Amino acid sequence: MTLGATSLGNLAARVLSRRRKGEATRVFQRSVYIRAGDDYILLLRGGLRSPMTINVEASQKAEWRIRVGEQCDLSGEAVKIGGEEVDLRKAELFRSALLRSRKVTLPDGPTLAKGVAMLRSLYDVSPSGPILSLDPVLKSFIGEALIPLSSERTRGVYSPRPYVSLIGRGGGFTPAGDDFVGGVVATFNYIARCRNTRQISVSQDLVRGRTIPESAAILRNSARGYVDEDMERLILASTGPTPGFHGELMDVVRRGHTSGIDMSLGVLLCEAALAQAEGKRGALQKCLEALWKP
Repeated sequence: MTLGATSLGNLAARVLSRRRKGEATRVFQRSVYIRAGDDYILLLRGGLRSPMTINVEASQKAEWRIRVGEQCDLSGEAVKIGGEEVDLRKAELFRSALLRSRKVTLPDGPTLAKGVAMLRSLYDVSPSGPILSLDPVLKSFIGEALIPLSSERTRGVYSPRPYVSLIGRGGGFTPAGDDFVGGVVATFNYIARCRNTRQISVSQDLVRGRTIPESAAILRNSARGYVDEDMERLILASTGPTPGFHGELMDVVRRGHTSGIDMSLGVLLCEAALAQAEGKRGALQKCLEALWKP
């Protein structure tokens, strides 16, 4: 069966341009992960675009005729795997908006705390069991990396040590700790690129063996500014000149069991620490009170 692609992420396009072989590593109802060397491509039946994603026409609802372990041919014209061929010739190219520098304006403490309070409410009604906000490992990370950052002490946020225990932590296909760290590093590094300051490094050595390979690739992409379009909009809206990002926040939190909540928490707490460091008094403290209030 030949399927039409509507969108092609620029990271996926880079992999395809090398005419490489690939292998299906995960097959879900709406998505398929394909590994090509150290890179991953995501085939997705749906409209959420990202740099690593090939979006297949949403009207084509049939089950994938793909099995885990099947080999595939990758080129700029098509992805051929199992009983499927995805035609890429009419796909529009999706590029990350976080790679372009802009003037960054961080929200104040009450605005960020309102967003965190929304996340706390969603955690409270989550049916997913133990949640990241109650995990002592998260509290350790905040104490080692974000609280010092809020008073302009940056050693912790650049050190690998606070991240090690969070990566791979929690349930879900992408673990909750990975989602949170992805939100932190995507936000911090976007602001650092805009301000021409030092970025956080997420190396292969940091992620390898601590989480599943697909999540490790997503984490490394996030640090480089390659996230999906909903995450982009949240980061851009919450660092832009016009106050207000709660609509964008709700677009992110709907995904997965708590993946969207965990990612969003990383975004807002990172911004709160940076906002407090630049003079928005008590920004991080207000957010932590909203997150951990009895």
